[in-house]
Amino acid sequence: MGCNFFSDTEKAKAFSVARNIGTNSYTITQGMEKKKTISIPFITNGVQSSLELLKDTIFREITTIDLNKIISIQNGLRNELKKIHSQPTDSLLKPMMHRSDNFFAEQSLLMVSNEMLGVMNDAKIIDTILKTDFKDLPQKPRWVDGSGLSRYNLFTPQDFVAILNKMKNEFGMERIKVILATGGEGTISSYYKADSGYIYGKTGTLSGVVAFSGFLYTKKGKLLIFSTLVNNHQATSTEVRKAMEKFLQGVRNKY
Repeated sequence: MGCNFFSDTEKAKAFSVARNIGTNSYTITQGMEKKKTISIPFITNGVQSSLELLKDTIFREITTIDLNKIISIQNGLRNELKKIHSQPTDSLLKPMMHRSDNFFAEQSLLMVSNEMLGVMNDAKIIDTILKTDFKDLPQKPRWVDGSGLSRYNLFTPQDFVAILNKMKNEFGMERIKVILATGGEGTISSYYKADSGYIYGKTGTLSGVVAFSGFLYTKKGKLLIFSTLVNNHQATSTEVRKAMEKFLQGVRNKY
């Protein structure tokens, strides 16, 4: 374990302890309080630590098996071994999209990073995705985090249309209808209530910016992918969303 100490002369008026995300290295700010308690957990050895505790509890030896080595040695077992996930992926994606949950989004990106790269690092996984899954986007986006709260994130409507089309091809519309909110649900609970089920999408809102992207079924049975973005407006976001609703309903009726 490593510790770095900072005194109050370095503008450290409040006692604090911060641990490095991947190691038991701590940064301690001395602070000026007479008494303060902070609890910061140690990093343990993952599953191995749990196995040691289980061994002490059941008083029996535990043997671990490396499934990857078994598969490489006895290739016939490949079809017999598979990952069992604790929860279906969509049980995370649906509430994240319906609530527009920025915390879920950021943590999901970190989990993807850990799964693909073995480390939780926004910058590294974003760079990897931009060079692989998103390498063919019409315009190169500027992407800095998973939550979308930063104004440094810049994606064009054409980029979103390309991503939604990729989702449609890989997920299928039936799955998308479960993940995305339709009229009267989620962040569009006050909009598109008439003929609910013809539009599925995700909103985005910052000061002076309103966005809405998704899928639209027209009255002639066509499936359209759309992405609307209004910048630098001085109206309320509600007024802009009502104007978007009127526009998209017009597209639905015409096409």
